[in-house]
Amino acid sequence: MRYAIVSDIHANFAAWRTVLADIADIRADQIICLGDMVGYGPQPVEVLESVYRTVQVTLMGNHDAAVCGRLDPGLFLPHARAAVLRHRAQLSAAGIAWLERLPLVLTAPTFRCTHGDFSDPSAFYYILDEQDACPSWRATQEPLLFAGHTHMPGIYVSGASGQPHFLEPRDFTLEPGKRYIVNPGSVGYPRTGPFRSSYCLYDDEAGTVVFRQLPFDDEAYRAALREAGLENSAPWLERLTLHRYRPAVRVRFSFANPVTASQSGRVSARRYGATGRRLARNLALGLLALGAVGVAGRLIFRAGHATAESAPVAMMPPFELPVRAAYPLMHSGGNLLPPLPESVAPDRRLDGWRYALEDRDRQRFALGLRDGGLTLVVRHDGPRRFQLESPLIDLAGTRITALRLTSRVRKPGPFEGSATIQLVTYTRLPHDLLQRGRTEQYELRTTRRRLVPPGAERNVRIRLGRAVTHVRFRVEATFDGVLEIEQPALRAEQEGHLP
Repeated sequence: MRYAIVSDIHANFAAWRTVLADIADIRADQIICLGDMVGYGPQPVEVLESVYRTVQVTLMGNHDAAVCGRLDPGLFLPHARAAVLRHRAQLSAAGIAWLERLPLVLTAPTFRCTHGDFSDPSAFYYILDEQDACPSWRATQEPLLFAGHTHMPGIYVSGASGQPHFLEPRDFTLEPGKRYIVNPGSVGYPRTGPFRSSYCLYDDEAGTVVFRQLPFDDEAYRAALREAGLENSAPWLERLTLHRYRPAVRVRFSFANPVTASQSGRVSARRYGATGRRLARNLALGLLALGAVGVAGRLIFRAGHATAESAPVAMMPPFELPVRAAYPLMHSGGNLLPPLPESVAPDRRLDGWRYALEDRDRQRFALGLRDGGLTLVVRHDGPRRFQLESPLIDLAGTRITALRLTSRVRKPGPFEGSATIQLVTYTRLPHDLLQRGRTEQYELRTTRRRLVPPGAERNVRIRLGRAVTHVRFRVEATFDGVLEIEQPALRAEQEGHLP
């Protein structure tokens, strides 16, 4: 997996478009933003809309925290404080709520990310020299850490001697016995020359980190500053030594629709780092498990409790997907579930979804059209387990009392085993932990005899308890043969009325 690590966009949409286009050209698999999307610059709305639509994992920076009210802007310098107040006024309530819900830390299998330092992510300490790096190493176990905040790209390294040292940004390969803190630099507000947008690319299979530094369209940025009446707010622009620049790559992303994330309750920034890690750990343990096969003899839909868990199967991707907010989708009657991709990515990702295979050599899947709809076709050579799950769907800021689940599964050919279609509910506990609760499910089960029926469509209304804060769609199957899963749909029913 190749990760594009970006940080400190600071409402510079011209620079962010350049970086996005470069990420598209080099075909990075995932984008991780270390925070500070807002602050300083003239276009916070455009940047947030784009990040919301294109970035897989987004963390909270200190300017993000100040704009959403989790950090006191009085601690900032006057020009930074003025930008915070200006951006807070420009953003919608839904956009503020989305910022407020951003996590402080991402813990992945081979690396960890935050905005400032890792000893107390909510305090947003700077890592400015070798001694500043030591608390982060003491607070973590991972060999590779990514942190932004300073706007200055570079590498801190600690080896067998334990003596840390600093390296200017350069491409490198991870070495056994060494630990690294990598600062990707700033996309939109560079503080060191040459004044270019900076980010880095991490390949976890090759164990390499590559720095990317790009000239951006500073004329477009100046024009945006003038339009916002902020001509004198970016003195570093006067030190630009770049030639006039026209982007050499085309922007391949859509930036049209506004961000409408869900409203949410406030979370303590001070304690979120530790609790977020506990949440991620607890969810990973629960979501890597497959349910046991039910005992129903036909295709039914029924209410029940969570199935007994079997041995875990490795998920792809190995970390939790970004939470999907119900609020922006429910008013238009839209599907709360992400669309199935049109094809499987070269590295076998299913964009927007997670899945697990028991044996990659004997399990295959593909995407195609069936009756005009996107369909996932899973083929097993021998009895094998398969799991498919959506991101968590956050119901915060809504008054949803019921959901309408539409799902179609088929057995187009030989099939022996079972498949269970589930809608899992979750309740928020103290310290922002989630507890798995009730599971609504129906089961597709067959024998060696002729399959009856070969498939079915379910259109079922599911009532939700008042305590339910999140839901997730999931398919768990153990079978030999072929199974087709058509694009599922989950739509809101608000206050007991049909949409």
